[in-house]
Amino acid sequence: MSGITIRQALTLGLHVRNRDRELPNLSKEIRYRVWWAITTTERTLGVMTGRSTSFLHSDCSVPLPLPLEEQSVLANNDSYDTPAVQQLRSPRTEESWSRDVTTSTPSSVSSKAGPTLPLSSRSSTGRAAPIAPNNGMFFLYSSKLNVMVDEILRGLYRPAIMSHSWAEVQGIILGFQRKAEGWRSGLPVVFDFTKSQRDQEFIRQRICLGCLYYSTLIIIHRPCVCKLDEKIPNETDVGKAIDRKSAATCVDAARSMVDLLPNKPDPVELYRISPWWCMVHHLMQAVTILFLEMSYRTTHCPDSTDAIFASAEKAVGWLQSMSTQDMAANRAWRLSSEMFIKVAPKIGRRINERLKWPGQFDEDLSMQSLLHAPTTTGNSGSFPMMPDGQAFPSWEPPIFTSYDDYLRRNDAFATDLQWPQPPDQ
Repeated sequence: MSGITIRQALTLGLHVRNRDRELPNLSKEIRYRVWWAITTTERTLGVMTGRSTSFLHSDCSVPLPLPLEEQSVLANNDSYDTPAVQQLRSPRTEESWSRDVTTSTPSSVSSKAGPTLPLSSRSSTGRAAPIAPNNGMFFLYSSKLNVMVDEILRGLYRPAIMSHSWAEVQGIILGFQRKAEGWRSGLPVVFDFTKSQRDQEFIRQRICLGCLYYSTLIIIHRPCVCKLDEKIPNETDVGKAIDRKSAATCVDAARSMVDLLPNKPDPVELYRISPWWCMVHHLMQAVTILFLEMSYRTTHCPDSTDAIFASAEKAVGWLQSMSTQDMAANRAWRLSSEMFIKVAPKIGRRINERLKWPGQFDEDLSMQSLLHAPTTTGNSGSFPMMPDGQAFPSWEPPIFTSYDDYLRRNDAFATDLQWPQPPDQ
């Protein structure tokens, strides 16, 4: 459905700037916002499913949406024809407030008040008056970050990246990291999700931007959360330091995403103040990184073992509380509980009983029952009885991705577990 919508929008020409002088400015802005709404949905689905989007941003010339409240604008059709709003669409002013922050660094972004009104709307002090925070401004910043996510996916995860050296990949990762920091540094104070604020009016916008930002950091730094010392044996000390810092940043982003949520799970409140349409995805994104780091025995963050385990418990607890009313959350809880049971012993921890999916048991307990199971004698001799009617004990690797193709089986479980062998015939 999303792909069909994109193709229909391309057919209507919504992806290009509308220069029809006879078309009202309000109609143009509505078209711009419709385009950004459907492309944001398409990119979100692409990240969630791991599939590429059906369009290229480089093929589009549509400007970013104006940081204005939709309700107030639609209530007064003439408001878009005022000189102040028209100057927002002038080339000079539009460049100043809609400048793509992906070209900025944190040091070059100093204003925390958000976009400003043009010259004709300046205050009595002679300075440009900032636009009051609103949903339109939130839509602008989320659209910018979605464009960045699309650039990251095409820059880091396309097949052609395999022809680059690891040093070049590191440079790409650091470049995207600076762009993400530039985006966050340019947020208005009321949208700053890194600070505790009493303001409740824009709490939903803050959590949405926070989830999207930390999700972006995870996507950027995920390639470094693996055993690169074995993949690149002759890597320089500088390269190893970059790898460790990048992996730690990815883990910290996962923890920060979980920290956006209250400690006590409350699904009803969560759906009110968060992006309910993709919250399960964000939680599983964070949980996967936390479990992956635990499966490596917190190699990249040795001083944060307790914090990583606590964040994982909190995330799984949220999935469990959401599972009663959400089928996707129910399946996510089952999968995360199963993985949690496997990776917790890697750091000397045990999953809380209340977080387990019904019928699941700890990895060490399952092995003890396997090793000391009663035997039956048949024509072939004596064999251990497998639980749940399994013919053979199954071997399941840790969370495995294409970036970990060098991980040997004995690095994960074979050194810890001794499988029972059937007696000689």
